Amino acid sequence: MDFSELTGIYQKDLGALEARTRMSAKPDQDKKKTPLYKACVEFESIFIKQMLNAMRKTIDKSGSLLQRSMTEDIFEDMLYDEYSKSMAEMGTFKLAETMYNQLSKYSG
Repeated sequence: MDFSELTGIYQKDLGALEARTRMSAKPDQDKKKTPLYKACVEFESIFIKQMLNAMRKTIDKSGSLLQRSMTEDIFEDMLYDEYSKSMAEMGTFKLAETMYNQLSKYSG
């Protein structure tokens, strides 16, 4: 077997691998457009927001040099809301993915 035969076999195997990768990536993109997946991401966002709120309550604010205003509390709450949305969309916790896989079995 010479070198040209080996490269031909390699290229054929590489082409098959690329085709399988494209085929497996397409359903993943399609499922992200479904209402069920979007609902799962929203639920994950709410879950993360609750977790961040619980973590925020543990911060000791008594040693602060400045008095906190209600405006800062509102801004901080909105900031944590956006943090939770972006964390859910990135799929760091994979909660939405797991929920979607479980619920899609029953959604027909």
